Amino acid sequence: MDQDSLFGDEQRHQPLLFDLPDGGTISAAALGRADRETQIDVMRYWFGRYYEDPAENTPYQSAEGGYIYIWGGPYDAKEELEGEFSGVVPDEVIEELAAELSHISWEWTGHPDSSEGSDEFDNYLYQSIAAIPDHFKGFKEGTVNIRRLLEVKAEAADRQLLLRLLYSNAITLLETYLSGIVISSINVDPTLARKLVETTPEFQATKITLSEVFKESETINQKIEKYLSEFMWHRLEKAKPMFRDTLGVEFPHDMKELFQAILVRHDLVHRNGTKKGGGEHVLQEGDVLNLIDAVEKFVSEIEAKRPYSSQIFP
Repeated sequence: MDQDSLFGDEQRHQPLLFDLPDGGTISAAALGRADRETQIDVMRYWFGRYYEDPAENTPYQSAEGGYIYIWGGPYDAKEELEGEFSGVVPDEVIEELAAELSHISWEWTGHPDSSEGSDEFDNYLYQSIAAIPDHFKGFKEGTVNIRRLLEVKAEAADRQLLLRLLYSNAITLLETYLSGIVISSINVDPTLARKLVETTPEFQATKITLSEVFKESETINQKIEKYLSEFMWHRLEKAKPMFRDTLGVEFPHDMKELFQAILVRHDLVHRNGTKKGGGEHVLQEGDVLNLIDAVEKFVSEIEAKRPYSSQIFP
C-alpha cells in the first residue's frame, strides 16, 4: 500500500472490532471464523463507508487527464482491502470481493463522508440544484446541445470518443433532471420532506431512542440534504419508488432501453468502453440519437404526470 492511502501508516492498524451492515460489530477472531458470505458483507460494508466510484462525486477534466481526486486516490480496491483485512479474512475471499469491485471501477476515491468538509460539499450540491429555476428547460437545452454536437465533423478515432461522451452525457442529463425535480419539489413543499423520510428504506431503518428525538429533529433537514446529494440517480430502480411515494409520480412502465443504456454508459465511463465479457463498445450516431429519444420520452412522461407541469416534447 502506497503512502497516499486513505489512512496514513500511523493510523492503519488491525481493529479489534469490525462494523456489521446491520449496525452491530464483530471481533476480528469471529470474523475470521465466519462464513464466506458474512466476511464478504463486512468487507463490502467497510469499503463502501470509506471509498466510492469517482464517477459519483469526483470532478472530471479531460484537459487535466481525467478525474481530479479531491477526495484522495486513486486507490486500488485489492490493496485497500488487504490493508484492512489481511490476516483476518482468507486471501481468496479478499480477492473475490476485489475482483467484484474492480468490475465496477478500476480505481476508487475516498468517500466524501470520510473527508473533511463533506457536509459543506453536500450542502453546496443540494443548494445549487435547488436554485435552478426550471429543470425541464435545462434538460431540453441539454438534449438540443447533444444533437447539435453530433453534427461536428471529426476524424474516425476522435468521432468515437465524441460519441461516447455524448452518449454518457445523455444519461447525465437524465440524472440531473431527476435530482432537480425531487430537490426543488421538497424545497417548494416542505410536507414532501416528511413523505420522503417516512417512505425511504434508509430512513425507515434508522432506530433512535426517545431521548434522541429532539436532537434528531434538529438535524433532519441536513440528513435529507445529504441523502439526496449522494443519491445515485442513475439507479432508476431506486429512484422509481422515491418519485412514487414522495411526489406521487409513477415512472414509465417500460424502462428496459434505459436500463441497458445505463449499463453501456457504465462501461464507457468506468472501463473506457470495454465490455464486461470482453470486446469494446463501438457507437454509431444512431445509438446516441436513439438514447436521446428514449430519455426525452421518459422525461416527457414524468412531466405530464407532475400535477404542476404539463410540459411535454412535441
